[in-house]
Amino acid sequence: MRTPAPGHRVMAMVSSEASFERINDEEVRLTGAWTLLLDPALRRRLARGLAALDAPHRYRWDLTRLEALDSAGARVLWTAWGRRLPERFACHADHRHWFDWLAGTRVPIPPARGRLGLAIERVGGGVIGFVLTAGGVLVLVGQLMLDVAYCVRHPRVIPWKETAATVYHVGATSMVLLGCVGFLIGVVMTIQLGMALSQFGAAMLVVGTMGLAVLRELGPVICGLILAGRSGSAMTSGIGAMHLTGEYDALRAFGSSPSLRLALPRVLGAAISLPLLVVWADFAALIGGAVTAQADLGVGWRLFLTQLPEQVQIVNFWIGLAKGVLFGLTIAVVGCYFGMTAPADTAGLSRHTTLSVVSSLTLILVFDASSGALLTHVGLL
Repeated sequence: MRTPAPGHRVMAMVSSEASFERINDEEVRLTGAWTLLLDPALRRRLARGLAALDAPHRYRWDLTRLEALDSAGARVLWTAWGRRLPERFACHADHRHWFDWLAGTRVPIPPARGRLGLAIERVGGGVIGFVLTAGGVLVLVGQLMLDVAYCVRHPRVIPWKETAATVYHVGATSMVLLGCVGFLIGVVMTIQLGMALSQFGAAMLVVGTMGLAVLRELGPVICGLILAGRSGSAMTSGIGAMHLTGEYDALRAFGSSPSLRLALPRVLGAAISLPLLVVWADFAALIGGAVTAQADLGVGWRLFLTQLPEQVQIVNFWIGLAKGVLFGLTIAVVGCYFGMTAPADTAGLSRHTTLSVVSSLTLILVFDASSGALLTHVGLL
């Protein structure tokens, strides 16, 4: 490390934070760097503080201690002054031209909007955003259907390796988590249902109630909700990160279809993995219910497993399996859409990942409620 020679001074070019202070209720002194690099939150805080000064033109404004000033900082002061210079005003000569420029510039003042106008604008923006997102998802679904037709005509382009990788990452790596969650759900449900049914001397009905709830509703819904947060977010962030590194643009530059190479393998892999995970979660939940029924209700686990197919129709199992396929497609399509439309910045990627998870969770609950209403009399009589 070199030591500076005698007589030389080492200076650090560090600008202090923009601020102002009121002195003796007569003078306002500004310090720091009032520049375009001013933090937006700090700019708003300074604007609120300046606006709180009563009658700003009665003060003497001292700008001689400013380290830097540009049009952004000058505009904050100009707005606080009511778009005219105060009578008592001091600043450097190289800063004065900003205020001369603002004085000669006529900036139209937007009309003030009331709360009703702001509410209408916010609702309208939300509706437009929803319509654009829904349209984008439908366009992606149509493109995926075209990609499937193209793969049928050209089997050599089928992304076998990418699909197998998705099956592993979505399905195999989630088995331990879903197995534990399913087992615990079976234990808790059996205890709660058993306590209620035992009061009426109908503890044996816990088999049918438990089996129907798990096979038809809880198994696919729990798998869908967990994988929406686990795998859906991973799909969005994985594809979205390609925008940051330039891989997405490079893929298009080489003439490859992003929907075929990125979205289709994930959609196929999720549609294969999720119904298999539903079967695994159902099995774990039923095992947990059988063990708990024997320990807490006196219903042997063999009797539990024997009575299960007699009290629950097999169609409920197929309904749960179909829900698994539907939820897998939903999670993958939504995750890929938000990943493919994510902007090339970290803030936008984080926002799209959140939107992906929330949208997937909402659609899963909507589809589950809709299917429950449509299939009310199927497998329940």
